[in-house]
Amino acid sequence: MAVVSLSASRGCCGTVANRKNGARKSTRKNLVPLITRCIDLAPSLTDPMPKLPNAMQSRRLLIVRWVLALCICQHQLVGAQAQAVRARAFDAAASVSEQGYEWLAWSTAHIGHRLTGSAQGRRAEELADSLFRVSGLDTVYTHPFEADAWARGSVKLTVGDGAGFAHLACVALANTPLTSSVAAPLVDAGNGLPEDLARLGDRAKGAALLVNIGLVAGGEGTKNLHRSEKASLAMKAGAASILFVNQVEGGVLLTGTASIDGALIPIPAACMATEDGAALRVRLDKSEPLTARLEMRNTSARITARNIVAELRGAKYPDEVILVGGHLDSWDLATGATDNGLGSFSILDLARLMQSMPFRPERTIRFVLFMGEEQGLLGSRALADYYAATGLLDRVACMINLDMSGNPQGFGVGGPGGWRALIADACDRIRHIDTTAFEGRTSERIWLHSDHQPFLLKGVPVIYPLSDLGKHLYGCYHSSCDDIHLVEPSAMTNNVRFVGALLYELAAAAKLPGHFDREELRTRLIAEDLEGPLRIGGDWPWE
Repeated sequence: MAVVSLSASRGCCGTVANRKNGARKSTRKNLVPLITRCIDLAPSLTDPMPKLPNAMQSRRLLIVRWVLALCICQHQLVGAQAQAVRARAFDAAASVSEQGYEWLAWSTAHIGHRLTGSAQGRRAEELADSLFRVSGLDTVYTHPFEADAWARGSVKLTVGDGAGFAHLACVALANTPLTSSVAAPLVDAGNGLPEDLARLGDRAKGAALLVNIGLVAGGEGTKNLHRSEKASLAMKAGAASILFVNQVEGGVLLTGTASIDGALIPIPAACMATEDGAALRVRLDKSEPLTARLEMRNTSARITARNIVAELRGAKYPDEVILVGGHLDSWDLATGATDNGLGSFSILDLARLMQSMPFRPERTIRFVLFMGEEQGLLGSRALADYYAATGLLDRVACMINLDMSGNPQGFGVGGPGGWRALIADACDRIRHIDTTAFEGRTSERIWLHSDHQPFLLKGVPVIYPLSDLGKHLYGCYHSSCDDIHLVEPSAMTNNVRFVGALLYELAAAAKLPGHFDREELRTRLIAEDLEGPLRIGGDWPWE
């Protein structure tokens, strides 16, 4: 991994991460030109930087820090008592902070979306790097990786019956062909699962398959697949094109990758609204012969993207690393405020607050904002592969993933023996801090298709917040309505409070359980019915 500073070639911000107390005493006035020089923004913008903590917040944080320091010095608290005092002090500081929300709101207004490979994606990388630095983190650097950056161009869908045709609204899915024009008979493939394609048999060959993104009328125990896995199955069945049907009402169109590994797929794939899909199915049920023509033009270029990394060095076990990460990138139909501004900007605020405390976690906390997640976990795959190749993976005790998380009610964990009990005990203690906002739930469910997956498949235990932010928010997933109006500031504040509390709990543990061994991991993945999806994606580690 090349340790590269975004600021090294720009002549700014480079010294901030290496300053000690002086950097923390800088005023907002002094930081304005510092950040402005680091972020390439259009000159027409009237607010050239995201806000730093206001005077009231700063006074409250200062009081919390000094009261805590006085308590520890006077009473010489040790062990569990000291941990409880620190936990409540951190929670008091986090409870009055909406800094993550303010930074996210600024980003949505001034940068927009954060698509990997775009100018906006580059600005988001620079913003994250600068915010980590002005927050005073011990170490800030980037992990660059190369990727093929797909960008949408034009798309047109027409459906006809021989007597006439209709234009239907749609959006191209990512990593679809750069140029394509395909006309094919429209065939209903239901949920696009293996059993649906088996029922179609040869009818799938050369057809435009109509496929639900969600699971509709699935039998008991039926599990859905990711859209990229459905696309892979459709291509193996010989489909000429794929028309995904969104299940969210109101004409909402959804995007996302149709590729498992980030490479371009050979057939066009697009998404249409649930209302249009339902109307087509009514006609197909009447045995009307329909032909779907899907035309699209897109672009792709080889680019270098960068994961942004910051560290808070552990006071007792600096070589043991707890990695907390989330993807910074987003799709381009809106600003990606929930997916994943919720998680990534919470991490930025979490790093700032932990750095401001008058005590250090016992283990090193590594904050990582990944790029390329939406196109196929590109940034997290690159970082996990690098760690495995260099032996650094052995130092990563666990990976905590914040993806569309907010108002956590507990934590899920995928790890070998000992991890469930450790997380349950930690949740019990966190619940004592706030019994109203935190339920202390736990889960051992393992899922895929986010940045924890590459680490999990290499045996690293993974942890994730348990959140339920409501149908209104999840309905805008990957769509044109994913904007800041969906984000409640308190959801991000509680992200920082409870994920931060968990980090201090894990950092203070006398000993953390280990990684999965290969057989343990294989058994666990099979038990979670993940062998099939991983085989479809070519990610099953045993073949």
